[in-house]
Amino acid sequence: MAVKEYSVKWYYPAGGILLLLLIWTMISRIAGSFFVPPPWTTVFDTALLMLKPGTWKQILITLSRVCAGFAIGLVAGTAVGMAAGRRARLEALFRPGVLFIQGIPPILWAIPLILILGTGYLSPLFVIGLICFPLITFNVLEGMKTVPRALEEMVVLFRPGTYPRTREVILPHLRPFFISSIRLGITLGIKASVVAEYFGSNNGIGFRIQAAYQSLQMRLLFSWGCLLVLLVMLTSRALSRVFIQPSAAGGRERERKKKPKRERRSSVNVKAGLGRCGGDEIVRFRKILLEKRHPAPLTLRKVSFGYEEGSVLLQNISLEVNPGETAVITGDSGIGKTTLLKIIGSIITPDRGGVERPGRVGFIFQDDRLLPGRSTLHNIALPLRYSGHHQRDIYCRAEELLERVGLEKSGSLTSEELSGGMAKRAALARCFADIPEIVLIDEPFSSLHKKARRFLWKTFFEMLQEHPVPAVVVTHFPEELSEFGTTFYHLTGSPAALARV
Repeated sequence: MAVKEYSVKWYYPAGGILLLLLIWTMISRIAGSFFVPPPWTTVFDTALLMLKPGTWKQILITLSRVCAGFAIGLVAGTAVGMAAGRRARLEALFRPGVLFIQGIPPILWAIPLILILGTGYLSPLFVIGLICFPLITFNVLEGMKTVPRALEEMVVLFRPGTYPRTREVILPHLRPFFISSIRLGITLGIKASVVAEYFGSNNGIGFRIQAAYQSLQMRLLFSWGCLLVLLVMLTSRALSRVFIQPSAAGGRERERKKKPKRERRSSVNVKAGLGRCGGDEIVRFRKILLEKRHPAPLTLRKVSFGYEEGSVLLQNISLEVNPGETAVITGDSGIGKTTLLKIIGSIITPDRGGVERPGRVGFIFQDDRLLPGRSTLHNIALPLRYSGHHQRDIYCRAEELLERVGLEKSGSLTSEELSGGMAKRAALARCFADIPEIVLIDEPFSSLHKKARRFLWKTFFEMLQEHPVPAVVVTHFPEELSEFGTTFYHLTGSPAALARV
């Protein structure tokens, strides 16, 4: 059932402002205009204050402190949040301290900190940073807990290392959490600057508020306070415009239209810098990849594995696949076929037994696992990125594979814009980008119709025959592979055992 959306008329916020002014006027009448100046007086005094050149100097000083202090909190909070999000023990170690900083009123620890550091420019930075630190830490921590493990697994398989995993998966996933931290943290930092400058500085808005309060200049106090509120509102509005978040269908449509444009521009820039890929260059780079390739047999010796202690899913699995041979494994759903592939790919470590295989793995996953927001060209080139090869060679190889799988006009499309069949073709191309030494396939084409599956299987075996390596295929349609000279195995029983058919 569709939910009807109602637009907010202009007179609702206007009514809210009038209500605020009415309450303010009533309080001024009750307390007296000396202690609480009426709103029109404060508005007039604030306008006069903004006309003074020295006012803008104080605003800039405060904003510089807020930015520098927030940067300290951002760096510290990101480091702690990312570390705690990866390890439960680190989260248990850091959480009490972060909650303590978040829960205790800043005035209780700000004054001792200022006494230690002294008044000046430095102490307000640390006060602002510490006030923003818990917000950023918990935002990043929650983001780390929702990082797609499947994408991490894919990136680590194709391009091992902390840097590729962080750049390709973690940072793009944390982007909305960083945006939220910046939007909320900067606003919080402006408010925190009042505490920091009130006790530990001799300039800035907080210091001016302190001077007005101590001299009982209530109209000046309210003027600086009103100026601070305006600064918070304008900053929040500016950040909302910079980090706009699409919410409704229209926003999502605008975002969808913008992404291909950026990706297309990036792709065009790459091509402009690389020039047209020539056949000789493609052959030369292919030879470079082949020089680093050392095909060897795949051997499993009495491999056993169980997800829970005491349970056994796979028992005494032995298998040998030589270069140029393809082992097709069938079996009931949930029996352990995917687990066996992950053991071969070193994604999972077996409980017992040994696995001997070549180093460079090409893997086609059941769920594609394309990087979201990245172009098809970028996804296919992933196994070659961060490997020290020249960018020109990497993208020429990716474009060659795009054409090979019939996606030559789709290189600039993001993964979200690909149809199911197109995503399967991209995953197939990515598998062979680095010319692997062993290929593993986990039911990748089962969701496609028969004609599309036949095309992709034919393309796969043609690419496999060009550079023969051991291949292990898991499928629910073994009859489709009988014409390709494969060897069939069946996984059956509990715990499961592997037998040749």
